[in-house]
Amino acid sequence: MPDSFTITCDRSGARLDVFLSETLSLTRTKVKEMIDGGHVRVDGRTPKPAMRLKTGMEIAGEVPEEAPLDLAPEEIPLDILYEDEYFLAINKPADMVVHPSFGHSSGTLVNAVLGYLGGTRGPETAGKYVEENRRDEKEAFMGGLRPGIVHRLDKGTTGVILVARDLRTQERLSDLFKDRKVRKTYRAVVEGKPELDSWTVEGNIGRHPVERKKMAVLRSGGRQARTGFKVLERLDGFSYVEAYPATGRTHQIRVHLNHAGYPIVGDEIYGRKAKRSAGRPLLHAYRIEFVHPATATPVIIEAPVPGDMKDFIEKHRGQIR
Repeated sequence: MPDSFTITCDRSGARLDVFLSETLSLTRTKVKEMIDGGHVRVDGRTPKPAMRLKTGMEIAGEVPEEAPLDLAPEEIPLDILYEDEYFLAINKPADMVVHPSFGHSSGTLVNAVLGYLGGTRGPETAGKYVEENRRDEKEAFMGGLRPGIVHRLDKGTTGVILVARDLRTQERLSDLFKDRKVRKTYRAVVEGKPELDSWTVEGNIGRHPVERKKMAVLRSGGRQARTGFKVLERLDGFSYVEAYPATGRTHQIRVHLNHAGYPIVGDEIYGRKAKRSAGRPLLHAYRIEFVHPATATPVIIEAPVPGDMKDFIEKHRGQIR
């Protein structure tokens, strides 16, 4: 069934399509399709997308269900950092979307993984565990929109991401993340020079009260979030830092750094003066540590710092340590 909503307008003069896009966190195109398709009513009447709202108007409607995506394997090169019969660790490049969506149904990490697993199953020493889960493996990767994916990285973020090879491993890895038994280390280049060598930001993260496409540290509401930071090197107007997120909220590191006054270089959503000095937010998932879900052995996987970050650091008098 479609998701229904009822909203009372609190922004007189706002366009209906803009208001709904920001309030429901949907694209303007999607909202326009909803309005044109008769799925939105304002005070009981069918509106136009450009309608100007008045405070107190009641907006009701439903978000229609999308038709399922037909995911296709694609031959996209992958930088495999680690592989066994249970999961892959991939060094995600910048600008690759992880999860398929209705705006990105091809060229995603999932499409690439489907193509990779279709051509090779990796180690030929798959044991009894895998043999018992062949059916689960197929279900995990060919069913649903996020086959094998257990965590996420933003489109512009590079670095380590794990992908399960079968449903049982997917569930076990997901539990490790949920129970905060995965230690993640990120590296970033930020605007400014922190006075402290290390510090922690602890503040609930939720949807920004005005700019609905952004997340923010909230005084009330939101979800608990904590990130530790350490300066690796102070540059000319910038700093090279490590981040240790203890939780996994949307945009957490970007939001906490911005809240601390040191937004990530190249971040067009949260950055300031250096928005255009890099082609993407200079954030990299550098290391991940956890106990193997099947063998119970410690696993540490690192992804080399990418060239654009190295170049930026060198340009601003840095030496990577």
